[in-house]
Amino acid sequence: MQFPGRLLDVIIVAQLRSRLDGRLVPSFLSVESENNFPTSAGMASSASGTAAFAFALGKMYGLDGDYTSLSRRGSGSSCRSLLGGFVQWSSNHTDHTYHSSVQQLFPASHWSELRVLICVTNENPKPVGSTDAMLCCVKTSDLFRNGRVPSAKIHEKEIISALKNRDFSALAEATMRESNQLHALCLDTWPPCIYLNELSHSIMDFVHNINNYFMKNVVAYTFDAGPNAFLLTESQNISIVLKYLVECFGYTVGADSSVNDADKITIKCLNSNKYLKVTGIPYGLSDKPLDQNLLKILPSISGGIKYLISTEVGSGPQLISFIH
Repeated sequence: MQFPGRLLDVIIVAQLRSRLDGRLVPSFLSVESENNFPTSAGMASSASGTAAFAFALGKMYGLDGDYTSLSRRGSGSSCRSLLGGFVQWSSNHTDHTYHSSVQQLFPASHWSELRVLICVTNENPKPVGSTDAMLCCVKTSDLFRNGRVPSAKIHEKEIISALKNRDFSALAEATMRESNQLHALCLDTWPPCIYLNELSHSIMDFVHNINNYFMKNVVAYTFDAGPNAFLLTESQNISIVLKYLVECFGYTVGADSSVNDADKITIKCLNSNKYLKVTGIPYGLSDKPLDQNLLKILPSISGGIKYLISTEVGSGPQLISFIH
């Protein structure tokens, strides 16, 4: 397998820094990498993978201080994964230079009730890579040229304010609006970059219908460059959100989900024949009976979600083993 050029840059810079500190650097390097979620499917696998790679190299070579600049050599967005908590990635540019910086706004403990459910609906690689799509968007999208940057900055301020105040309703609306605008830009790119599919739109409808029914925002969606939804909610609402996800997008008991079950648990609705596989943080389902009036207005695609990844805001990369 040919090693990606951008990751070679990360290795070279790490080795140079180590040599400048007077350390001996081995001539050969063996890299074993494994993701526990789909790669190239619009779930930031390149960012998380590059961050883990830079962190591991930094530890191995004994580099001190900030690893974010090292990680950015391989993937700009990867620097967000190295600080933990709630992180802001900012651009600092002039007419002659372009730089970016990353800072932690709040630690993970600032809003410990926040939860994330990743709905894995399609594990296939996306048709257009994120970098190519961004370059094409900048060149061809009228929407991008006519106001995208000011609008994104407004959403950024709204999201930071919502995080500061732990205001889930405000966070939900700003996050969903930003996601929708991103994919409007993708459609405005020529030729269009279409990442969302019918199931993506069904999950969006699911979220809006639940929020309308409860007359407040209890769940929000956001999509990266892919069809898989990231759902945000809080700990007090996750059991009810999970219950309706299982009922609307789960598999029928007896159906083959075609999912490797080794690291997943099964959650099933009581008095229902639907179930879903979940990996990550386990939760029980609400013991309240399903509201039939709500079910009537929710979309239903049996087996639409292959499995869920259940997670929360983390405290940054962790070294789980070290081989000398």
